[in-house]
Amino acid sequence: ATAKVDNTPDDKTTTAKSSPLFTRYDRNAYDNAAGNHFNSTIADDEKLTYGNLDKDAIIKRRQRKTNNDNSSSQQHVDDDSNNKCTTYLAPSSIPNSGLGMYTTIPYAKSDTFLLPEIGIMLQDKDAHYPQGSDKLLAQYPWGPGILTGGHREVTTGAVMVPGLGMLANSHLGLANFRHSDTWRMQIDEDGTDSLSLEGLQSSTTLKDVGRGSSSYHSRVLFHADKNIQRGEELFVNYGDEWFTARESWIGVIPSAKNYEEADRLIAELFSEDDGGHDVVDPQAYEVLLKDAAEKDKRLRAAFPDNVEDVPIAKEMGTARFSARSSIQSVEWIEENGVCIDNLVSGASTIAQAGRGAFATRTINKGAVITTTPLITLEREQLQLWEEVDGTDVGVQNKIKKEDKVLEMVGHQLLLNYCYGHVNSSLILFPYSPTVNFINHGSKEKANAEIVWSSYPYHKGEWLNLSLEEMKELQKTGLMFDIVATKDIGLGEEVLLYYGKDWEDSWNEHIEDWTTAENEQDGMMHKNVTDTLGVHLNQRSNSDSIILTVEEQKIQPYPPYLETVCRFKPPAEKCQDENNDYCTIRWSLSMNEMHDNLCDVISRSSIDGNDWYFARMNITNSTSNETTRYHVEFLPRYAIRLINRKYTKDQYSRGVFREVIGLPEGLFPDHWIDLKEEDDKYIYQD
Repeated sequence: ATAKVDNTPDDKTTTAKSSPLFTRYDRNAYDNAAGNHFNSTIADDEKLTYGNLDKDAIIKRRQRKTNNDNSSSQQHVDDDSNNKCTTYLAPSSIPNSGLGMYTTIPYAKSDTFLLPEIGIMLQDKDAHYPQGSDKLLAQYPWGPGILTGGHREVTTGAVMVPGLGMLANSHLGLANFRHSDTWRMQIDEDGTDSLSLEGLQSSTTLKDVGRGSSSYHSRVLFHADKNIQRGEELFVNYGDEWFTARESWIGVIPSAKNYEEADRLIAELFSEDDGGHDVVDPQAYEVLLKDAAEKDKRLRAAFPDNVEDVPIAKEMGTARFSARSSIQSVEWIEENGVCIDNLVSGASTIAQAGRGAFATRTINKGAVITTTPLITLEREQLQLWEEVDGTDVGVQNKIKKEDKVLEMVGHQLLLNYCYGHVNSSLILFPYSPTVNFINHGSKEKANAEIVWSSYPYHKGEWLNLSLEEMKELQKTGLMFDIVATKDIGLGEEVLLYYGKDWEDSWNEHIEDWTTAENEQDGMMHKNVTDTLGVHLNQRSNSDSIILTVEEQKIQPYPPYLETVCRFKPPAEKCQDENNDYCTIRWSLSMNEMHDNLCDVISRSSIDGNDWYFARMNITNSTSNETTRYHVEFLPRYAIRLINRKYTKDQYSRGVFREVIGLPEGLFPDHWIDLKEEDDKYIYQD
């Protein structure tokens, strides 16, 4: 599997909905706020919980039992005695595509994939590391629209989504899962930034040493796009552009429409012989292939090369014919694959950890919990730079590039999810489902460890390659096994020991952390997203009204918020006689990409409903022309407050960043190339 492009449809939207919220770093707050998830009066010995979900919720969320391949019914059990694996990593049916994902249970159309995943935003990666387009990491990110509000977080965002988002391959004619439309999500339902309990009077965010150290997009969901059979390989849609941009090295790949047209043309080609059998004239098929090649090379690629295969392609469909082994028996999957659904995410029991990974079934000591492929990348790919004044190049973390002096101001959040050695410029990112939710535990509390995988598809010989050879690789091959070091029960949080270097770095971060009280020492973080102990974005969006521009002069919103209005401009050019603004009545849009920055001018109440009048400037992406609109009769649900770019915790200065350490002796010595502190200033040639 490789890179993805955003495929968010144009007819979806999101609706604000208020609810009691809480800080993600306060365990008591998690428990108190989770009253709608489990009964706090249950005796402790009856509470088998992960995060804020009880035992039944674990099982209902993870275990689906069906009577036959065509049934979409789900039966839930009270223990995991028959809790068999449902999701496997196994050889893909697409030639030269390595490993893929398979299901041993059927999904009905619109069913949610069982494992919610994390979304890790890369901020302006091409600006900070412009030479990265030919690196392996560039093949994997989705567009920012896969995250709720993601396209407005930074100027140019790209998102890493492990699990289905990276491990599943793409077949444009057989894609059977798609990421959930963000319009289905409540605001921040795919994770939270800075939330707090109702009634809390003091800030919890600025004083929180863990703020910005984990992704708040922790519930990226995928839904079945069609009925999926037991034993079927899981495919997502990278988008046509991803394939056409890479034709020079992956070849010509048909689109879904190409396969559909090929099916139609093949069906028209058949005729009955004297015995009443459907047959194909070989000469007619040659003409068909020639015509298809002249019309569209991608259409030609959808047809079988040999006329003998045409009857099979007609019966199966050309898309399925191109990946005939994409539906396997459960026995084949179990024999050739490894289970990758032993973990599911939930609110961690560890302070400052955000969400964690919890066992979906009993795991015995010594058993493999999960297996994960790894992306190899270089530390410098994750460095963040800013232009500064000064000439002290080469001192601390400043370098000169062209006519600019650049200062390294931090790292991408992705660094916190990578593994490696503190003194190596090579780091590893795992991307099997849920592995990036596994938190740090002390040596005494850790119940799992990392080893090189015993799965036959792990390329152990790569461990002998030089550091330079590893950095030049354009494919994946290394794999980890995460192995239980203790017996782990259903619902128990799985913890890894991140290593002494990571612990030292975390403790140093705690000591250096600066709160709002000592802002004067110059260490204060760039953005302030919480001043009253209530996440004002959430609080304001739950308010019954939106303040007008004039009202905000008296009662201003916080400076880190801005107003967006959901409005799709008409296709035709505005005919309004007013040359300053085009006045138009609001119409419904269900696409988050139609959220436009706006000023609310007035509000009126008609029959108990509030209607808004707003102005906005919208630039046409094709013509680059900007039209100024006055939009009438906007309903309240079409307006919401969002964070301005770079004002979420992840983008703050001074937040914790450190690579996760590997067990002693696991990382090859010949990949260790850095001295202490080298990472601060040796890059950016």
